[in-house]
Amino acid sequence: MDSQIKKSIAVSVAIFILLVAYYGSYLPMRKSTVFIETMRSSYKIKTISDFESAFSVPLDYPSPIGQEELVRSMANTINGSLQNVSDPKAVSELVNYAEKYFGPIIARSRGMSFGQDIYIIGMINEIAFLKTKEPKYLQAAEKYFKIGQALGPKRPQVLYGLFDVYRLGGNIDEFKKIADQILSQWPNDTRISDLVNQTLKTSSTTKINNQ
Repeated sequence: MDSQIKKSIAVSVAIFILLVAYYGSYLPMRKSTVFIETMRSSYKIKTISDFESAFSVPLDYPSPIGQEELVRSMANTINGSLQNVSDPKAVSELVNYAEKYFGPIIARSRGMSFGQDIYIIGMINEIAFLKTKEPKYLQAAEKYFKIGQALGPKRPQVLYGLFDVYRLGGNIDEFKKIADQILSQWPNDTRISDLVNQTLKTSSTTKINNQ
């Protein structure tokens, strides 16, 4: 083989190895490092704007690997934070921020932890409904949980999610279906059976009073 060709091949291989190291190792590592630094300094965050500015830095950092994991971590932080938020506007901003970064992940409809991603964004919307009583959040939660149900019809997280959605929304027919499925899979779940009895009793009382 001509020595010039050998040199060209060697140079091409070296460039390829450098690119793999840069995109496959350095960028993901740097992205994770920036995210960890953000988490460590999160005690400085005082407002929703502070939160978005801080977390957007690692989430917008370019890397072909690691985005889904970091978005999931950010969403779990929002999930916990929503418990202490009462202002509907603040709730809306946090939900919109989570939806912004989950959007591309959900659009791909794949990934090793896609089912978990769907569940987390569904829970964020469910909590938002509990905080604001805005129907759009309950509708969004149902949409995400149903996607999760399609992925895994017997998966407990989404079944319990739909159970709560239908109970909170007063959709008794769908509530009964999900309750029956849950109790068929986990017949010893007394919490669910108690909630079923309580919900159906309340529903019957309401119907009688409205007649």
